[in-house]
Formats: sequence, structure tokens, C-alpha cells
Amino acid sequence: MRQALPAALSPVQERYLDLLGLRLVALADLVAGRRASLALGSANRALSRRFLEPFRESWDDGDENLVRGFLDRWIPRDVDAARFRAQALLDAASELAGLSLRPATLWFFLWEMESMLPDLAPPASSRRTGRT
Repeated sequence: MRQALPAALSPVQERYLDLLGLRLVALADLVAGRRASLALGSANRALSRRFLEPFRESWDDGDENLVRGFLDRWIPRDVDAARFRAQALLDAASELAGLSLRPATLWFFLWEMESMLPDLAPPASSRRTGRT
């Protein structure tokens, strides 16, 4: 992600990259069956929106299709759906990082990730943030 951004990062970009790092570690913890905080508080959600808003709709159908190919998977009935989706996000992040992509593809991945994160939070975390 850092390579897709300008050399001189804004404070919002710096803070979001730090948050992204924390979230990727939390996703790995979730996949491993450990308790994880996905940092879904209102301040972090607002930071994510501020970071992504300038890139919104810079992607095209090709970017969306590539990212959704990693994320839109059939979930077997006998698996933990949250862990499965967390693994899909980690796999997509790893695969996308290894490809030469337009930055817009990465922005769409982050957009999708942000929309998926609330559904991955454990129920106790959802109650603390006011989600139902």
C-alpha cells in the first residue's frame, strides 16, 4: 500500500497505514482462533473513510472482478464463516501485494475489506461498538 501512495504521506495516510497493519495482525489472530480486536471504533471507522474517500470510484470493473475473485467464495457449511472470510482477506492481501497492479485495485480491496470487517467482529466486540 505504501508504494501506491505519494512519497510524502499525509497524517491521515500515515495513521491509516498503521491501522491497516493492526487490522492485518488482528485478522491473522482471528484465523488462528485467538481473540482479536479489529479496531472498529467510530474514530477508526472515520479514519478509514477519510483515507479511502479520495480514491472512491477510481477503480473499474476489472479491479472489482480481480478483488472479488479472492473474496467472494463459497463458504462450506461446516466452517467458521468469520475465520473463513478473515483468511480470504489475508490471502487476497498477500496475493495482491505480490502483483504489479494499478493503485485503484488496492483501493478497491481496502474498500471491500472495510465493508467486511464489522461482520468479522466477535459478538462481544459488536455490543461495545453499538452494532446489533
